[in-house]
Amino acid sequence: MKNVLIIGANGYISSFLTSLLLQDPEVKLSLIQRRNKPEDYNEGAEVFLSDIRNEEEKVKEWLKDKFFDSVIDFTIYRKEDAESSVRLFNGKTGQFIFISTVVVQDHSRACYMNETVPYGNRYSHYGMFKEECEHYFFEEAKNGFPVTVVRPSQTYSKDKIPLSIKGKTCWSVVSRMLRGKEVIVHGDGQGIWTNTHALDFAHLIDPIIGNPAAVGEIYQVMNPEFMTWDQMYQTLADVLGVEYKPVYISTYLLDESKKYYWKETIHGDKHFSSLYDISKLRALGCDYRPQISLKEGYSLYMEYMKAHPEKQVEDEAFDAWCDQVIEKYKALAKAFTEDI
Repeated sequence: MKNVLIIGANGYISSFLTSLLLQDPEVKLSLIQRRNKPEDYNEGAEVFLSDIRNEEEKVKEWLKDKFFDSVIDFTIYRKEDAESSVRLFNGKTGQFIFISTVVVQDHSRACYMNETVPYGNRYSHYGMFKEECEHYFFEEAKNGFPVTVVRPSQTYSKDKIPLSIKGKTCWSVVSRMLRGKEVIVHGDGQGIWTNTHALDFAHLIDPIIGNPAAVGEIYQVMNPEFMTWDQMYQTLADVLGVEYKPVYISTYLLDESKKYYWKETIHGDKHFSSLYDISKLRALGCDYRPQISLKEGYSLYMEYMKAHPEKQVEDEAFDAWCDQVIEKYKALAKAFTEDI
């Protein structure tokens, strides 16, 4: 019997792992989350409601007589979060799994990515903050803190899907496509990207949980299959039953936007083509093969959005920005091509 704790258990990624572990008779599951959501199904788990980042003493009291084989934290973003976790869980677990990201690495240095590609994302603060956390945890590991670092790539589910340029929500792009409008895609649409549905991520990470051989290690955890951005958008268009109308704009031009910080989300993440090697995860004993294709994932997204019409929120500011940028870009492209 494995005694497992998940922190941030009802997020759009972590909720699938929660559901999977609840079905495992060999797991005793505990959860820390800030609040219960109407769709939460936690029967069989011990649920402790707390904002762990701001209620450290309250959590420490709850942990007083507890020990976990594995703690999985989906909520750590900055170094101070990592420091709090070490204070809380040092001596309270045999393994602390930090959910990091492949965005910590310098994707300009390699196309085929494994765990040894150097750190150094120059554009994404998200990646920089997670890198700082990784360094801190491995310094603490020298003193015996049992950390395992997990690096997902793009992981999606429910109301979030892989897209290039989008507004406040993914619906901002889907809505444009449903209305027959053009959508902005960074680069030329031929960059390679990897996507993992949260349910597949849950199955892939499962062999790491409570595994002593994983302590002190870093693991890439994702579906290694890849597609171009054009193929991804065409798949979405097929699911929506509409024509795909892309407008390709250079990442370097998008970097100059005064309204949106694409340098962070595009140049710092989606700009570089990346193929991912998960052989280290496979060597740990993971033989699971991802089951949810991107087409099925987009279909599940649309089913969820139709069942939750309140999520179909229009982003009028983003919509207007797209129209303006597309119009200006086409005019500039026309003037340019006339002179060459």
